[in-house]
Amino acid sequence: MSSPFKSILLIGAGGSIGSVVLSALLAEPSLSVTVLQRASSKSRFPPSLKIITVSDTYPTSELIPAFKGQDAIINCMATFSVTDQYRIIDAAVAAGVRRYSPSEYGLNNARADAQALSTVFAEKGAVQAYLRRKGEEGEIEWMSITCGMWVAWSVPHSFMGLDVAGRKMEILDDGEGRVSCTTEENTALAVVRALTVATAETKNRNVFLQDFSASQNELLAEVERQTGEKFEVSQVDSRKLAEAKTAEFKSGNRFAQYSLINIGFMTGRYGGFLEKEGDSLNERLGLKKATLAEEVAAGLARLSKE
Repeated sequence: MSSPFKSILLIGAGGSIGSVVLSALLAEPSLSVTVLQRASSKSRFPPSLKIITVSDTYPTSELIPAFKGQDAIINCMATFSVTDQYRIIDAAVAAGVRRYSPSEYGLNNARADAQALSTVFAEKGAVQAYLRRKGEEGEIEWMSITCGMWVAWSVPHSFMGLDVAGRKMEILDDGEGRVSCTTEENTALAVVRALTVATAETKNRNVFLQDFSASQNELLAEVERQTGEKFEVSQVDSRKLAEAKTAEFKSGNRFAQYSLINIGFMTGRYGGFLEKEGDSLNERLGLKKATLAEEVAAGLARLSKE
């Protein structure tokens, strides 16, 4: 049976994961791809690509006609903009879009403890819950791509506790908490395959991906091996850190959320270790294998180019 998804609209195509998803979509000949771009965006795309420009506030009056004729909408918008999705989802329903994939790409945001830890997880979880209700009511299909961490992205962005430039590593607790990891390329390919070869299996589902899992201790050992240098290690009580960063956030420091997000992923307690959350669809989606060593090498290569 051929896939019902032919016309795909991508939101956030100029972002770090959106650009990878765009490349994967364009590489699939059965798909016709359109990009929705905000008026103020400076992103540049291939001249042959169909682009629809809307106002920065995503007004419903502009979204509905933009969504007409689209079979699926893939959202890769920035983490701190996810609440705009309620209006986008309603417009997709009004336009008759068949499937919507929200901006998730992280841990299991449906967990109450993750939502209590970080407003980012809470906002993404609430969007997913909204979609679940829409799906149950038969208004629109949905799929959520949950992929854990991107190691090659994290290395140059000083995430997962790493500070490669400063040769430092912040270890949470004993460093043995595990996090699922997926490459950006496999994350993007999963989106494509979910729309082409595994449409039934990914309908109204939180799609879990995992290429491998790793602890902070394993990550540190691999980075030290590849750089040939020892890092200065600080060990932190994750629960006390979470309390401190929550207080900072409530006092107006929005950047405290980055620490809370890192705790959510790296301790393995809040839905970042996806083996404990459900079955991975890597094999069904035909994703290639990846290793921690390969991803650390890719991350260090990116860092050297900056």
